[in-house]
Formats: sequence, C-alpha cells, structure tokens
Amino acid sequence: MEKFLEELRNALKEAKVENCDEIVNEYSEHFSLGHEAGMTDEEIIERFDSIEDIVAQASRTKKDSTRYEVTLDLECFSEFEFVRTSEITGIEFNIDEGAFKYVSIVREGNKIHLKSKKFKSFFKMESNFEGTMYVGLDVIFDQLNINNVNTDISCDFKIQCCDFSLSNVNGDIEGFNVVAEETIIINNTSGDIDLDNVEAPNVKIGTVSGDITIEELTADTVKLSTVSGDINIHVTSEADYNINTVSGDVKIEEGAAPSKVKVSTVSGEVEIDGEVISKSISERIKNSFKW
Repeated sequence: MEKFLEELRNALKEAKVENCDEIVNEYSEHFSLGHEAGMTDEEIIERFDSIEDIVAQASRTKKDSTRYEVTLDLECFSEFEFVRTSEITGIEFNIDEGAFKYVSIVREGNKIHLKSKKFKSFFKMESNFEGTMYVGLDVIFDQLNINNVNTDISCDFKIQCCDFSLSNVNGDIEGFNVVAEETIIINNTSGDIDLDNVEAPNVKIGTVSGDITIEELTADTVKLSTVSGDINIHVTSEADYNINTVSGDVKIEEGAAPSKVKVSTVSGEVEIDGEVISKSISERIKNSFKW
C-alpha cells in the first residue's frame, strides 16, 4: 500500500497536479475499505487504474476535455468492450463489418448513438458480432446509456459521468467501475452483473432473475428491487436504502446502517452485516400460528 501511494504521490507531483494530496487520500481510503472487507493490497491495487492513467485523468482540465452523450444499442453484439486509450481523442468504434447491417453510428455534435436499425418483426437479427468503443483521455460523459440484449460486456477503466444507465436482458456484465455526479440506474433481466464500484448520490438497481454483485457501493439514497435474482453488496456507505424483493435475497455484508434500511419482501430475505433484519411475509404468517 505505502509503495503504491508513494509512487502515486510522486507521479502526481511530477505532473504538477494541484489536488495531489486529495487524490492520494482518496486512494488511501480505498485501501482502508478494502482491508475492512478482507482484501489484500494486491487485490485492491488490481481494481485501480494504472498510476499513469490516474495521473492522466487528474491532469485533464475542463479546457482540454469534451463532454459526450452516448447511447449504445448492443442487441446484435455477443461481446462488447470499453477501452480507455491515450492514442486517440474523442470516441471511436471498432466493430465487425457485418454488424453494420443491423446498426449505424449517428453523430450529432457531441451526441453519439450506436443505433439499432428497425426491421420487420419476422426478420431475425444476428447477434454474434464483436465491438469495441475506444475512449480518449479527453472524454467526459454527460450521459452514458447502454441498452443490452444478449451481450457480454467488459470495461477496463473508471467511467466518470453525470448520469449512467444500463439495461441488461441476458448478457453477463463485469468489471464496471462507475462514478456519476447524479444518478446510476441498472436494470437486469436474466444475465449476471458483477460490478467493481458504483458511486453516485442516487442509485437504482433492479433485477428479475439475474444476480447482481457489487464490490463497493457509495450513495446517499439506494433503491434495490428483485423478483427472484439475488443482490449482493460487499461494502457500502450508510445510505438510505429502500429494498423490495419477491423471492430473491438481498445481502449487504458491511457498512449499511439497519436503521436507515426500509424493506418490503414476500419470500426473500434481507441480510445486513450477517443479521436478517426483515423476515419474509410467508415466514411471519407461519410464525403467527405458533403458540
């Protein structure tokens, strides 16, 4: 830990980043939270961007940055990757040529839409293409909206934006580290979602049958809803939680304040810090007949 923080501090000072101490303290706090969750220094560092990328992002000024609104319709892709790179400015795509039969890239100023073409209902769309969105260091997202049907999605960098939304049907999502200024909305149907970090004042997460796992969640207000999928949060802040579950279980391992958690459940269980704080309605009815 100390070696990483010292190397980060030296790199920030060399780049003449003004808020050097603030950035180092932020990463020191991440180490503390990781240690409380039982993680080693190596496991924590693996979740960070490289020191070079951290410095590059910290060195950006508003004058050098461009804000984008991006919407991605990914129903014809089987795999899609997000990659941050210093080799370009702005946003570029590399997608299989055959995918252009089903999608188009619409650019209107700083608004970009990877847009699905409309077909008659009897037309079967292929969904075996691969795609990559390359994001330059100058890019800041005002909005990032991801509409996914059957796509496995991965991301290798921290996404910083104003608003973030992800609608998933059947693909597996992994590796996302999202920090939003206002709202993060994640809706899932049957695929599994595994996120490294979610941070925003307002967070809304819902799932039907797919499982959602979040390593670290920081928010002021959080709304969780599930039908039969499970939601598991390892470390969180003391946010105001509103949890609704039918038969899926919700587990928050560390950090939540039970007094700030409101629960409505049919047959699922809600567990906070190893303690079931609200039994299901079916169990309450069963217990009411005990003498």
